[in-house]
Amino acid sequence: MNTVTILLATYNSSKFLREQLDSLFQQTFSEWTLVIRDDGSSDETIAIIKEFQQKFPNILLLEDTNKNIGASESFMRLLQKTDSSYYFFCDHDDIWLPNKVKDSLDLMKKTELGNMMKPVIIHSDLEVVDKNLNIISNSFWKSSGIKPNYLENKNLIQVFNCVTGCTMLFNKTVKELAFPYPASIPMHDWWLAIVTLRNNGIIRHIDQPTILYRQHGSNEVGARMINFSYFIKKLRTISNTLE
Repeated sequence: MNTVTILLATYNSSKFLREQLDSLFQQTFSEWTLVIRDDGSSDETIAIIKEFQQKFPNILLLEDTNKNIGASESFMRLLQKTDSSYYFFCDHDDIWLPNKVKDSLDLMKKTELGNMMKPVIIHSDLEVVDKNLNIISNSFWKSSGIKPNYLENKNLIQVFNCVTGCTMLFNKTVKELAFPYPASIPMHDWWLAIVTLRNNGIIRHIDQPTILYRQHGSNEVGARMINFSYFIKKLRTISNTLE
């Protein structure tokens, strides 16, 4: 039987966590397990998690004495310590649209047909909203100039990542390729995209947004608008990019 696991990293997440958890439990596909790792919160995050655990038996809180290791490392710890057929990454401050899990799994199953044992990643566009869920952009890809059809390429993915972690679904083969990983990985989502394409894997996308991508002052990595000055900055750091 195929299992589905949602990996959620939290850190001082009390402001938005309830809304995100509510959106997970409003998914049209509900046969999944939620595994959470907290990175040393000092607010009400743990209390909120335990409150939801009393109502929902499919929430697990990963015990980890290491604190303040950052979002990327926290997601990789979650991935390393769980065993599943399929994985989603989940940020604490977004809202998942009701069909996110189902639509992603449907495309995953379709892609895996005839490609058994290959690493596969499914990702999607995002609807960008402010802290109060007011719409900033109906399409993160359009506002950022991202064209997944061109960027889902093993050469280009190493320069510009188009796979946003909070929209990702990936299979167990991707996980097996992700470890061990160098300390210098740019971000967890980018690393998984790189190893997938390096190993003749497949990345597919859903053109429609599957989440409300909340922008606020505490985002670790937020929505970035791509303009002329962005490309000038990239050119100035081309040596680091090539390395």
